[in-house]
This record gives sequence, structure tokens and C-alpha cells, in this order.
Amino acid sequence: MAQSQAMTGLGIILRMKTAPAAPAFIEVGEVFEITPPEQMDDEIEVSHFQSPDGVKEYIGGMTDPGECSFGINYVPGGATEQAILTAKALRRPVPFEIEWPNGAVWAFNNLIRGFQPTAPLNDRLTATITGRVSGSIVREAA
Repeated sequence: MAQSQAMTGLGIILRMKTAPAAPAFIEVGEVFEITPPEQMDDEIEVSHFQSPDGVKEYIGGMTDPGECSFGINYVPGGATEQAILTAKALRRPVPFEIEWPNGAVWAFNNLIRGFQPTAPLNDRLTATITGRVSGSIVREAA
């Protein structure tokens, strides 16, 4: 029996640029959760009067690259907040990279749409950042 290759998220690195032409990526600080983009194809109904058994038929359309959201330990006025708000103010997608624990990398452009801090009474400050992926996701093996 083969040994499992399962892994945890420990060690994931999230990087971004604050502008499309920025010279270098910066690491997004204190990320504790990432929901990577889910690519979903549009479906186009192609049913017709002779569709077999009167059952609808579909073909695939364009691919929607999805959203990418992540949670951080929020430091008001910190470097990560400044980078995210700078990118958000552009109202244009900026380059992002997710480096997985095994060294594989997903690269994509992400339009930062939401920045939601949370301030509970007896817990850490956090923020959730929501972005809309624009264009293809490039996957590089480890």
C-alpha cells in the first residue's frame, strides 16, 4: 500500500504586488486561511426538439476563474493592510501567487473587492480580504 502524500496548509505563502507593474512581490503577512479560486465553466443549454428522451443537453462555455479570499491577523495601519488597500484603490487586478507547502505555485491576477476587519471583544483582530480573479490561473509544479 502506498504512503499518503496528504499535507496540511502549514507553510503556505501568499504573495501579491501592490500594482500590476510593481517590481517585486511582497508576502502577505499573517495569513491563516485561504480559499483559492474555484474555476467554474458556464453551461450552455443546447437542447432541441429531438434531444434524446426529452432530456436537456449542455455544452461548456467560458470559464469563470472565480474568487480568492483570505483571512489575516489584522494589524491596523500595518504593512499588509497598507498593501491591500493600495491594491484595492487601483480598482484593477494585481498579480498574486499562492506557494503551496510542496513548492507548487498558482499565479493569477486578483481584483481586491472587499476588506472586512473584525474586532471581537476577547479574541484576535482579523480581516477577510475578497478578490475576483481575472484571467487564467497559471499552475507551476514544485
